[in-house]
Order: sequence, then structure tokens, then C-alpha cells
Amino acid sequence: LITSTTVVLLDLSWSMSWEGRFEAAKKVALALDHYVRTRFPKDKLYTVGFSTEARELKGEELALSVWDAYNPYTNLQGGLRLAMQLIKRSGNRNNRVIVITDGQPTAYYRGPHLHVELPNRALGISPNACKATIGEVRKVTAQGMKIETFMLSDDPPLVEFTREISKINGGRAVICVPGELGNLIL
Repeated sequence: LITSTTVVLLDLSWSMSWEGRFEAAKKVALALDHYVRTRFPKDKLYTVGFSTEARELKGEELALSVWDAYNPYTNLQGGLRLAMQLIKRSGNRNNRVIVITDGQPTAYYRGPHLHVELPNRALGISPNACKATIGEVRKVTAQGMKIETFMLSDDPPLVEFTREISKINGGRAVICVPGELGNLIL
């Protein structure tokens, strides 16, 4: 029997508090958690919350999670790093990462040091944070892991960033509004 590992990366950044984004994302993460645990009990499912830094949300932590008002930035690179660690630890070969986010990276690591970078007004992106995140996407791809990105914003620079992830990784990229999220993932 082939088992799989799925890691849900749930954006906890400040902007997720807008327009019902976090509530929709959390509801879907909880539903996915219940679905996998009851229908596919041998599969592994992890949820990683990411804001300025990433952390695994275990047990009740997911149910009790809220967007992170004290660490408001978006460190998708850190989320992908933790996802790779969890997947490698599981030992499964059929793996995927589901990213639920509304924003571009604004926090990243260069070596062991955490950096925060606000978007460049002219480009609408945080160039160093995006570059570091794309580097992590390449590492995930080299390990054979697919990334499915659900972008809760239709801002053109964010749509383009999402397309870049999909182009590199070959995973699915979906631009949607919070109310559509559940149907699209399940």
C-alpha cells in the first residue's frame, strides 16, 4: 500500500486577517486534516503555520490558531524548508505541499539570519525575499515534491509570483477568493 505525506502551509501573516481570508483558509485546513485522518489513516498530514517564521501546528494548535499580529510578515521560504524536513522524516515517496496564502514573501533567511523586506513600490514585490523563496522552491522540486499553491489575491505581482512557482515546480497554481477555497482544494 502506497502512503503519502501532505504538508499544508497555512499563511498566518497580517494580511490574512483581511476579507475573511484566514477564516476560510483555517476552515479548509481543518477539513483537510479531518478528511485525511479519517479516510486515509496511514497517510501523514502535517500543518505548518508561517508568518515571519514557520512552525508546525500540532493537535489543537490548528483549531486554536489565529493570524499572527505580532509577527506579521510572510516567510514562505521558512514554511517550505519545514515542509521538506517533515516530508523527509516521514519516509514516504508520494508527497505534496499545499500552500494557502494571500501574499508574497516579505521575510526570508540568508544563511542562519532572518531578514524582513517590505515590497518595492516600483515592482510591487520584495525582490530578495522572492529570490530566496524561489531558491527554496527549486530545492523542493529537486526532491520530487509537488507544490499546489492557492493564492487568495489577484494582485498582478502576486499572480505572477504564483505562476513562477508553478512553472519551476510543475505543481498546480490557483488564484481564488476565500469562498472558493474549500471546493478547489477538496
